[in-house]
Amino acid sequence: MRLFEFAEANPLVTKLVAVSDQLLSDLSEPETQSGMTVDELLTYFQKYDIVLDKNDLYNMIKLPPLKNIISNIQGDKVIFKGAESMDGETPDDKSNVVASMAAKAASKHAQ
Repeated sequence: MRLFEFAEANPLVTKLVAVSDQLLSDLSEPETQSGMTVDELLTYFQKYDIVLDKNDLYNMIKLPPLKNIISNIQGDKVIFKGAESMDGETPDDKSNVVASMAAKAASKHAQ
């Protein structure tokens, strides 16, 4: 991004772009690779003086710059781009499917 793009921009948008870029670099850190909850993400933004609520966040992930970083919010868990698998399922979804398949197989075997 070039500086002249910020010349007539809203200061909040400028700050959001900068914080989103910081978030993107922070996601490569080991402590954030496991993901974040919605509350943790809102606290992250508050640390940089961007006060949002959950509804704001749900609306903002549909637009850049957050659209390029967050792929989805499932329940209370924020799914970042690259954290989801190629078919769109998260590792938690896959483990739930495997667990339910195992339970069905065990119940059929017990009969």
